[in-house]
Amino acid sequence: MLRIIIFKLVLISSFIANANETTWVIRGNQSHLKDHGIETSASNHGFSSINNSNKIKAMAHNSHNHWQLLAQKDFKPIQQSKAQKGNADSNIIALLDELDTDRWLNDVTTLTGWNRTTGSNDNDSAKDWIVNKMAALNLSVSTPQFNVGNSTTHNIMGEQIGSTRPDDWYVIGAHMDSIPSNGNAPGAVDNASGCAAVLEMARVASFYEFEGSLLFICYSGEEQGLNGSYHHVDSMNQSERDQIKAALTMDMIGYTDNSDHDLLLETSSAQQAIMQHLEQMAATYVPELTVYSSLNPFGSDHMPYINNNMPGILSIDDDWDQYDDYHRSTDLPENLNNKQALYIIKTNMAALVSLATLVDTDLIFKTSFETDTI
Repeated sequence: MLRIIIFKLVLISSFIANANETTWVIRGNQSHLKDHGIETSASNHGFSSINNSNKIKAMAHNSHNHWQLLAQKDFKPIQQSKAQKGNADSNIIALLDELDTDRWLNDVTTLTGWNRTTGSNDNDSAKDWIVNKMAALNLSVSTPQFNVGNSTTHNIMGEQIGSTRPDDWYVIGAHMDSIPSNGNAPGAVDNASGCAAVLEMARVASFYEFEGSLLFICYSGEEQGLNGSYHHVDSMNQSERDQIKAALTMDMIGYTDNSDHDLLLETSSAQQAIMQHLEQMAATYVPELTVYSSLNPFGSDHMPYINNNMPGILSIDDDWDQYDDYHRSTDLPENLNNKQALYIIKTNMAALVSLATLVDTDLIFKTSFETDTI
């Protein structure tokens, strides 16, 4: 569904002016809200205004916590990034060129072959497949187990230890579980797109040496309340939490509802440094991408890190709320946009490489044949 382009470029400040009569702001997918009889207005960047009667409906139907209600006075305006292009590192450019969107799409398609509802046999099958993918990259793989309700499920974690700063950890994560309103849960956009991005970033990074340590993690149980990411954070003591220097989360990264390519970055006011770094990476290495920033964090696997004073950040399609197949059995690979995904993956990969610090730059010149064998 196309929207008038100029509407897309208007910042959320104009939306706030239109919302003055309502006093409430809601963050949620538009089709999902409509399914629950919740009417919105002035939607942009995933946020809309609602009146008091719809606010009451939203509160009554949100047992799943898939949308956020904010008093207008608590809402922080969405801003378009003003980061300027910096001096590009040729080694980072060469490494970004190794990213393969065809491979990413193949991995998304494979994941959508399983009904990845948390606790299901298909979720376990997808877990085993991800484990094999990570093990083939010579990552140290573990599958911490936890419960979601009466079901047992697992995170999948692949570690690559840094050579000179092994106690500095950089997390690259996305949830691998999916959920349907009814029927199957292929979850292509939400969130095989993010999970496959973690695998593609791990594949490229595995060929190189970094100063810092990398943790590639695919969480389960996200749709029931961020269970996997909370399990990861809760399993660490304070000293271990202090070692997390950045937690990059990707969710719904392969969709756009028009010809624009937009990224919404989301973190808390206390963690703006990590947001500014990703803004700079996008401006420098992915000029095709328009970046917006939100300080209203909610609803994805960056939250457990943020809530424990760790530098967590979410990358999500700016159009995620316009995706009509959200939480439906029609959330299929044909709805994906390869360029949109590539631009967001590149932004996160550039951030990862610059933060964890590439060591052996001579490896940049290995042939594509060598890096295409896994």
